[in-house]
Amino acid sequence: MSILELKNVSYAYSVGTPFAKKALDNVSVSFEANRITGLIGHTGCGKSTLVQLLNGLLSPSEGQVLFDGQDVNEKGFDNKSLCFRVGLVFQYPEYQLFEETVYADIAYGPKNMGLDEQEIDRRIRTAAEFVRIDPKLFDASPFDLSGGQKRRVAIAGIMAMDPEVLILDEPAAGLDPVGREEILGGIRFYQRRRGNTVIIVSHSMEDMARYSDRLVVMDHGRIAMEGDCAEIFSKADALTSVGLDVPQITRFMLALKQRGVDVRTDVFTVDQARDEILRVAGGNRHA
Repeated sequence: MSILELKNVSYAYSVGTPFAKKALDNVSVSFEANRITGLIGHTGCGKSTLVQLLNGLLSPSEGQVLFDGQDVNEKGFDNKSLCFRVGLVFQYPEYQLFEETVYADIAYGPKNMGLDEQEIDRRIRTAAEFVRIDPKLFDASPFDLSGGQKRRVAIAGIMAMDPEVLILDEPAAGLDPVGREEILGGIRFYQRRRGNTVIIVSHSMEDMARYSDRLVVMDHGRIAMEGDCAEIFSKADALTSVGLDVPQITRFMLALKQRGVDVRTDVFTVDQARDEILRVAGGNRHA
């Protein structure tokens, strides 16, 4: 069942000027509830525009954006509640921190929802647990934290609003492998525990293979492909044609196949590759 849906949506910037540009062109796509969907595509393909439409920050030039079946741009729709129900974390959210303490920064969203102090405190502590922020840091200035810690605080601030849909634009951009695991692992832990809907925009095929349940591929303002990870990453040529690639481990399995090793090529994580190679090796021993 889909919770967010775009129907024949187009969006153009700077309409009526010489700089007019169509960012989305007749896009129809749905995002399934209770799953992590990866939104992938080369730079400038329209990913960031699409997620801002989902959150109500932008309104389509044409078409409909539906949340729980309701058009979010229809007269009478409660747009204020949409920003709480569909939480959006921009790229490099650490630059948006502004409160004096970590606790106050995470509390900003829940306070604006009009919640009482007890509920705000509960949400802050729950969100901090999801992103692995030690409560000992609550009284610290967010500006004294490391880059990865700052980003986790910013993400916790959106999680604390308890949105039905959490959208993150390149949440692990610029981080080292440890930082990527802390951020993306925390997001997956959050989604599995809460059972809500998460949409992650990313350029990293490895990250998407590891953390997504489903993928939507964009190219030049349109939807090029959508499906589960095995289905999408089995289409190496199609991904290459839109400026993307398959995970390195998938490319390795494709190379084995080309060399005559009878392995599956719908493999996109290291664990899957290990199991498949052991299966083939075991079969050869018994041959």
